[in-house]
Amino acid sequence: MVYKRVLLKLSGEALMGDQGYGIDPAIVQSIATDVAEPQGIGCRHGSGHR
Repeated sequence: MVYKRVLLKLSGEALMGDQGYGIDPAIVQSIATDVAEPQGIGCRHGSGHR
């Protein structure tokens, strides 16, 4: 079986970095790159909360 997508759920605390609140885009990009890199795939990040 081959999957086209994977959903990785992360806590808000993991995404806020050194900030006291909110999501740090640099942390999101870093995690997305770390997850995508081993497979040589692209990474796209976004939030359903808009």
